[in-house]
Amino acid sequence: MAKVTGNLRITANAGSGATRPYFEVLFVPYAGRLNTLAAKAQNYDDLVALLIDLKISEDDAARWASKARAQGVILIPSIERTDVFLKERGLLT
Repeated sequence: MAKVTGNLRITANAGSGATRPYFEVLFVPYAGRLNTLAAKAQNYDDLVALLIDLKISEDDAARWASKARAQGVILIPSIERTDVFLKERGLLT
């Protein structure tokens, strides 16, 4: 159970004719080679719930989700979680 430090990158995807808009959340480690997976949130409320599930406070989760909706791409710096925790949340393989 090792601690992993990195950023969370949130990208707003506008969708296309076949897909609906969604947010993509990806853990980007500072060092090391990890197999990371992207988690998808279908709307703003799902994104806030996903960030809260990743142990980000409710106020901060709402603030980051609002920035992602407005700016399109954001980085949440200095996220430190265990590799097991990130695997359980679907961000690591």
